[in-house]
Amino acid sequence: MIMKTISQHNRTSRPRFRAMRKAATILVGSLAAVAAMTLAACDDDDLNSSTIAAITPSSVEFNLPAELQRLIYTDNTGSQCLPLIKGEAVQLDYTLLPDTATFTDVEWTSSNEAVATVDQEGNVSALSGDGTGFSVVNVTPLGFLSSSGISASLKVVVSNELVEAQSITINAEADELYGGDQMQLSVAISPENATYKTVEWTSSDPAAATVDANGVLTAQMTEENEVPVTITATALDGSGVTATKQLTIRQIVQPEEVTIDPSFDNTTWAFNEGSVNLAYTTVPEQCTTSLIQWTTSNPLVATVDNGVVTFTGRGDVTITATCPETGQSSSVTLHIPSGLVRETYGNPDHFVFASTGNGSHEWHDGYLTMITYASNATNQRGDLRNTENIYLHAGNYPIIAVRMEDVLDKYASEGVTSRNITLDASGDGYSGGLDGNNNKWLHDYKCSDGSHVFIYDLTQQSWANGGVMDASTEVEFRTFQFKYADIRTIDHTLEYNVYWLQTFKTIEEVQEYIAGEGLTYEIIK
Repeated sequence: MIMKTISQHNRTSRPRFRAMRKAATILVGSLAAVAAMTLAACDDDDLNSSTIAAITPSSVEFNLPAELQRLIYTDNTGSQCLPLIKGEAVQLDYTLLPDTATFTDVEWTSSNEAVATVDQEGNVSALSGDGTGFSVVNVTPLGFLSSSGISASLKVVVSNELVEAQSITINAEADELYGGDQMQLSVAISPENATYKTVEWTSSDPAAATVDANGVLTAQMTEENEVPVTITATALDGSGVTATKQLTIRQIVQPEEVTIDPSFDNTTWAFNEGSVNLAYTTVPEQCTTSLIQWTTSNPLVATVDNGVVTFTGRGDVTITATCPETGQSSSVTLHIPSGLVRETYGNPDHFVFASTGNGSHEWHDGYLTMITYASNATNQRGDLRNTENIYLHAGNYPIIAVRMEDVLDKYASEGVTSRNITLDASGDGYSGGLDGNNNKWLHDYKCSDGSHVFIYDLTQQSWANGGVMDASTEVEFRTFQFKYADIRTIDHTLEYNVYWLQTFKTIEEVQEYIAGEGLTYEIIK
């Protein structure tokens, strides 16, 4: 428990009047009498030269010592709260403004004297509470109402016994700061009903970073470009519970040269891949890379932020990085062609083909596991479907191929006797199943790892509605899915892996891609 003792009031340097608790009307009447006597004793000239107007208080603010201030926290209503334990007593002090105010007497009140009381010297006594109830302690200039706005209030929250912290978590918006930057730190203390909601902050290297009693961290200017700092939060209840946060303080160093990895130049990306993070090097190596200026030649094709390129359309785009101090720059050109679809499950934050209601899925690095659901007592279903719109172009990339496991092979020993796979879509002018209904791929390659590559051709196969696609036009598809249904006869869920789904220019490209994965295949169809 923290014991609190406060020295005598030190509100202003001039003498102070103690509250006489006179009624406001008496105070006003006395002033009027004094004014009348003054008028009677003075002629007009004296009146004009010596009369002084009364100065009323404009505000009252609590003036708390550090030992109390560090306990203050803000609750979910935005109120300032002071936690106390039953039996504790503290003396509150205040500052009255302006310091030239004529009348300086104040009145203290407590909104709930069953929780805490306050006398006319600002002495607060904690009586009883479960840590949730409170008393609002007000200090108000005499003759004013607490609702006038010319008062100060503080919630006093009382606990019958101390509840110690068991754990602390430090929350920070960043792990790195530059010299001169500031960041607000906060904590989460467990249990939720711990008596003290604030902590003591310390820094392992105040020359690199300081942190004040309110958790405001300030990064200092140092000679070193990169300085590690450990920030520690310690519970105020004497339990010894602490938490630490590792930060890095950097100094601003202007980049002189930047070079984007040349392997990115003239590369091809599928629109559905979403984005690409460009690798680059700088001189000096340890410089402030956020100062590098990134620009795009066509924001309708791609935007760029700190080297991360986000695709917004199809076409060619040049991305440039420039050092502002020297003017030196580096550029690469990216191609996002119409009709290219490339899903290889390499990004856990962005994959377009997954389950959407008919089954579920689990992402793995390089493949997706699809999990079926029971459509009836003897049928399982687990569809692979797009989660974002897909853009196809029969003239550019007519071949659609997907490599996945076939449950007809995988679960034959468990009694699976049939299944149906339908490439179904809904787009601008084209919809329904491709080349009819079930199992209408042109080619089926069974790979050496047991998976199958099912291949379709947009120039040879017709959609149920719209026919063969126009080879000169890009088509947006809102729905693009492999309906994987009618899996019979089995009474439990199944799994199958999907390794990739892509479009190609030719069948030969598909064959080369499979070989590039280190697989061989036999042609089933």
